[in-house]
Amino acid sequence: MGLKSTIGWVLLAAVACGAPDRKNPNDPRGTDESTGEAIQLVARLPEGGTGGVSDVLAQIRYAVSGPGLPAAVEGRMDLIGRSARARVVGVPPGEDRVFRVTAMDPAEVITFAVVDTVDITADAPQTVEVQLRRLGGSLELTSELPPEIVELEVNIDAMGDTLLRRYDVSGALVERIDNIPTGGDIGVVLKGYDAEAQVLIQQAVKTDIRTDLVARISLEVVGGFLQIVAHFPEYIPIVEIDRFSDEMGVFFRRTDNPDLPAPNAPIDFDDPQFRIKAFGPNGEMVEYYNFDVRPKVPAIAYIAVDRRDDQIPGQLPVFTVIPGDEGYSDFVHIHNVRIIDRDYRANSITDAEGIVDSEWEIIPTDQVMQAVMVPDGSMAALRFDATTPSGLLDGWYKGQVVKYLLFEHPASTAVVDFGAGEINTPQMYAFFANNRNVKDGFEVDPQTGMTHNVVTRLPGQEGYSPLWVLQVFKLVAFDRVQDLASALDQSKVEESKVELESLLYLNAPVVGMGGASQIGAAEPEPEGEEENE
Repeated sequence: MGLKSTIGWVLLAAVACGAPDRKNPNDPRGTDESTGEAIQLVARLPEGGTGGVSDVLAQIRYAVSGPGLPAAVEGRMDLIGRSARARVVGVPPGEDRVFRVTAMDPAEVITFAVVDTVDITADAPQTVEVQLRRLGGSLELTSELPPEIVELEVNIDAMGDTLLRRYDVSGALVERIDNIPTGGDIGVVLKGYDAEAQVLIQQAVKTDIRTDLVARISLEVVGGFLQIVAHFPEYIPIVEIDRFSDEMGVFFRRTDNPDLPAPNAPIDFDDPQFRIKAFGPNGEMVEYYNFDVRPKVPAIAYIAVDRRDDQIPGQLPVFTVIPGDEGYSDFVHIHNVRIIDRDYRANSITDAEGIVDSEWEIIPTDQVMQAVMVPDGSMAALRFDATTPSGLLDGWYKGQVVKYLLFEHPASTAVVDFGAGEINTPQMYAFFANNRNVKDGFEVDPQTGMTHNVVTRLPGQEGYSPLWVLQVFKLVAFDRVQDLASALDQSKVEESKVELESLLYLNAPVVGMGGASQIGAAEPEPEGEEENE
């Protein structure tokens, strides 16, 4: 299933900047009328303030690509009121025409962007309207302030969009501020207050805020004076992630399905091809994400703890592998790194090699968390435990920031059943759409939008794990399987089984449950359901 949705987190190569042309001439690149009628492209700005137009919209450009186009059709757009417009010529009729629009400020920092996929018809005038989205970036603030300062105020002026943050201060401070509107030379004003709300220090600095890089500001007191160091243009890059390569994918390979997101492009896991409806043990409806096949042996992640084994505040987890690396898994075995140095500053360690080469004590735990590494801008809205963050979280990988989605973890309602160095793998009964293999995914009932897959454990039950070993039935049994009891009955019919070349372990965390179906009954004893190798 292709993704045809508007995506706001887009990065294109920076181009020379200039003020938008308000005379609305014909698009300068639209000269070949033989390849299709002119398309009126309209990119609308979000409602509300966008700062000064010359500050955030110095140049607006479009690019159109798709099947049958040897090269992208590109050009500039003209800003008319609250929308940018262009007459696009040279795009022949056809499906899956990808329209990209980006706006940049004078510093060539992308401030607004949108991507949409449209089918262009030949029999009618075509107008393509897209909605631009304001992009956001991140700022990491670290400080070591004198004891007289008890509160730090951070005021960010992002081209007319103002953000105000206040932090209680007691010694070292490490804070990450997200969703800052992007732009070049963003003003940051910092004020330090004492217990009587008097301003003891005040300084200003400018930095770039981008979607793909984390800006950093450090504050130090030297000789009684506040020193502010903006790590500019030195940034922390964000790791590029590809989950759909042939090395990573089984259900989802770009070579089998070119419509899957490109390498490092945001992934919307709430798309129906990833978010699956199935049956629970008693016939209740459950939802899970299909994060593809993963190994039983987890990777390793390092968590910094102090001498009392409490996590060090602000320190991000350090991962050892990313998708595409040998031994990658969405599941990570937590190894605590005991740091007894009282002067240690959070995020001084950013790579696994430095931890292994250090003299710190490394303590393997019996805990596992599911950290699904994804491109920046990816999303998956549902969690079984509502207290688990649903947004992107940050970790370290070889000195770079890696984005991940957190699911089961030691403090959540649903935990990963783990022992003897492997993830436990309860059974999932399933049906392939093509009756043979994973290439076309799971069969779906067109009336209900549900598969007839059956999970044999629910979060919170003994033995639950989001890594399932699949037993696949032939489609002739599809209507006969609607709960665990019927799946167990069908498992006794050898003619109904699909023979797999190897065992498939599917990472599919259950994230929601609905009401029981009309055939719901008491949960049967799930004998024989566990993997037997």
